[in-house]
Amino acid sequence: MPDVIQGVTQLFNQLFILHTRDADQLEVYTTGSEYRRLRCISVPELGRSGVCDIVSSEQNKCLYLSNMDKNKNTVHVVVPKGSSGKFSKWSLSETPCGLSVTETGNLLVTAVRCRKLLEFNPRGKCVRTILLDAELHEPIHSIQMASGNFVVCCIGVADNRHRVCVVNREGKVELSYGSTMGAGEGHLGHPTHIAVDKDGFVFVADRDNARIVLLSPWLQFVGLFLQLRTNHVYINHASRRLYASSRTFDSVERSSTISVVQL
Repeated sequence: MPDVIQGVTQLFNQLFILHTRDADQLEVYTTGSEYRRLRCISVPELGRSGVCDIVSSEQNKCLYLSNMDKNKNTVHVVVPKGSSGKFSKWSLSETPCGLSVTETGNLLVTAVRCRKLLEFNPRGKCVRTILLDAELHEPIHSIQMASGNFVVCCIGVADNRHRVCVVNREGKVELSYGSTMGAGEGHLGHPTHIAVDKDGFVFVADRDNARIVLLSPWLQFVGLFLQLRTNHVYINHASRRLYASSRTFDSVERSSTISVVQL
């Protein structure tokens, strides 16, 4: 299994890159004009199977990592300290996929197999569960918007509908972009991750179409932001930088890289 980058996030002045491997899963870099590797961190019991996403919380001074392996279903909490860190984990009854952090500092977990958004406080207690509309098959990632609603990317194995939707606090769809799987305007091909800037514009990692699609806060098509096969997008609002992980698998090279775009 090739070493794949599953996500990237920034905590204070350091960049953390999540890899799918048995040890040294987190690479830590500086975030100045040059990205210099500082160290690696091994997360106990994380392994490589099922590693899915990473997000940071400056309010809680920690990183959250999801593992959706059927034998684990865990969220790992990492408080970086020097060359190592303080580690803990939460065991979930549902399968965690994409992660994001709300304005109040809670963790928002997208539970892919049961169509739920789960909100956890910093102590790991689930304080809210939102059941999504039955039409939203396999939600992958979600982010709470300034309005309090949620933007969700999802794929449809049963109906082949690949979409990004805005849902309200009851999980009902209010806005939608996408249709059956495709590459033209109004279509997506396996949207795996989203990022939202300060103005509410939505950046969609449209994996199978090898591009990042830019949508308005009302999910209207704005344009193709970047031509790149990516499974993860992240915006650091302070530096106004977008990070996207890309992967290359061919007979010559198997590698993953991070692309950085100044917004």
